[in-house]
Amino acid sequence: MTNPLYPAFFRLDRLQLLVVGAGEVGEEKLSFILKSSPNARVVIIAPWMGEELKALLDEYDQVARTQVQTPPPAPPAQPPKGEGMESNERTAARFAAEPPAGEWQTIAGGTVIWYAREFQATDVTIADLVVAATNFKDINLAVHSAAKAARRLTNIADTPSLCDFYLGSIVTRGPLKIAISTNGQSPTFAKRFRQFLEAELPDFETTNLLDDLKVFRDRLTGDFKAKVRQLNAVTSSLLSSTAGEAAGCRCPEGECLVEAAANTASATSSAPAAAPTSPSPNEKKA
Repeated sequence: MTNPLYPAFFRLDRLQLLVVGAGEVGEEKLSFILKSSPNARVVIIAPWMGEELKALLDEYDQVARTQVQTPPPAPPAQPPKGEGMESNERTAARFAAEPPAGEWQTIAGGTVIWYAREFQATDVTIADLVVAATNFKDINLAVHSAAKAARRLTNIADTPSLCDFYLGSIVTRGPLKIAISTNGQSPTFAKRFRQFLEAELPDFETTNLLDDLKVFRDRLTGDFKAKVRQLNAVTSSLLSSTAGEAAGCRCPEGECLVEAAANTASATSSAPAAAPTSPSPNEKKA
């Protein structure tokens, strides 16, 4: 059997995520969501919250309150989600007539809001993505029915046949993010493969490599075809070096900028800061 899934990466700072359930299953789902996308906007619906999930959210909130946060850029304005609901483009949506039982922030600008009650079918109108994360099949089915009626994408815990999307294993190394899927057949293999990639891709070196490649790409000249040819040559040499061949650039003669890009990036990071100067009229803030 082949895997027909089409991978996609969601901007959870621009989408509203609804999670139904806050016990062991909810904690598992949210821990991976916030680890990968700490800027996510999440609403939780559950009559109670497990101690593990509460401790996780408290930890995120404590870090956010004790460290300087960088406000995230405001995404494009979105239409209202539904009757009796409030939406802010930088935080999780709210039910206007209901006080939340808990609210947490992350240092990346994410927000998690918890409403301590049973799920209602109208709750899905607040969300773009819906996750049913309970151990109760009847509740998960009710969430699925309501979400599909409202044309929301859904993930139903432990029921691959009802999922529109999967929360697969993820490897993050700086700007590099790799999602792994077995089409629901073996989450354990996906987990082990994630651990293998994490061991093979050191965080610091991978981040520096991608930073240098971006500088290289930005310095390329010529038409699209020439740029693709040079980028293919550079990345081909990088991959061949991992297979035991001698490392080295294979760019066309006289066209490779990767060494210059790396030197430029290194010089920029090690150069002393320039003395402050008075801004020009055009540089002054309004």
